[in-house]
Amino acid sequence: MKILIVKTSAIGDIVQTFPVVEYLRLRYPTASIHWVVEKRCASLVYAHPCVDEVIPVDTKSWRGVLWNSERRKEVVSFLRQLRRVEYDVLFDLQGNSKSGCITVMARAKEKVGFGYRSVSEKMNLLATSKKYEVPEGINVRLRYLKVVQDHFGDKKPFTPTTVALKLEVEEEEKVQELTKGLTGLVYMVCFGSKWRNKQLPEETLILYLKTIAKEKDPYFLFVYGGAHEERVARDLHSAFPERSAVLGGLTLPVWQALMRQVSLVIAMDSAALHLCGTTNTPSFSIFGPSKSCIYKPLGDHHRSFQGVCPYNRTFAHRCPVLRTCRTGACIRALNVEQLIKTIGVESSDECR
Repeated sequence: MKILIVKTSAIGDIVQTFPVVEYLRLRYPTASIHWVVEKRCASLVYAHPCVDEVIPVDTKSWRGVLWNSERRKEVVSFLRQLRRVEYDVLFDLQGNSKSGCITVMARAKEKVGFGYRSVSEKMNLLATSKKYEVPEGINVRLRYLKVVQDHFGDKKPFTPTTVALKLEVEEEEKVQELTKGLTGLVYMVCFGSKWRNKQLPEETLILYLKTIAKEKDPYFLFVYGGAHEERVARDLHSAFPERSAVLGGLTLPVWQALMRQVSLVIAMDSAALHLCGTTNTPSFSIFGPSKSCIYKPLGDHHRSFQGVCPYNRTFAHRCPVLRTCRTGACIRALNVEQLIKTIGVESSDECR
């Protein structure tokens, strides 16, 4: 059995698709599983122990391909790798126009994707031969799984477990270095997100962590990505100078390995939260313009808080003005009392 997954981006979306790989490996232990992914996200898929081959693509190179010889070479090289194998089944789990182009160009006996009501972009429907609808209100990980399970006629519930990303030797050494001396309660705080309106204000986060510190006295690990996040991480560290550390420049496998060794991950709706969902480590996540029941990790050990829009705007998955809302009040106007009340309250994986 040769299987191709087309899920090109982004980091969080790719991690949410990991249960599909686990399911396929359990169903077909000897299958050859390949994955098409954007180059910028390829290192994550390379690190998955159940993926046999990664086919990186740079869709930005498609722009101006007629006028640029180097870009033409890149596209031709990608097409050769893509078409080298005829797959028994291809799963297009991106569901947009770009993934549809890749699906059309690939060689597969069956090309499977989302149905008319479930697909992200209708043009994608032209690329697939088998289409499956997904009900509203289910967790995004189960959404991807349902397409695959429906294709195989499998009605049995499947509960994803954990996955340990592969570590290079130097990455293993890095993990050992970072965890040396860590004892007791260790809380990893992943405060960043791609969008400002998915983040708590810095002052609210500090007050929230101080409240936790009074009760639990944990050691905090503040993890950052870019330069702006580094500044915030250092501000947070200055609030807990004796009981925290700042970490940056982590590869995703190292980040995940650290998550497996801490007591709790506190995060926004971000790639960090979804990465935590591949481990047994509990998480507490804070949502505003996206639905926690759709995007939070599966399992009772993952708790979440859902902010409410003060303008009475409703949505099924993500707020349509997530990027443009001037206030982001559903999360940026939250106070510490609201968050503290939620700790210990169960949150469901299904929207009600």
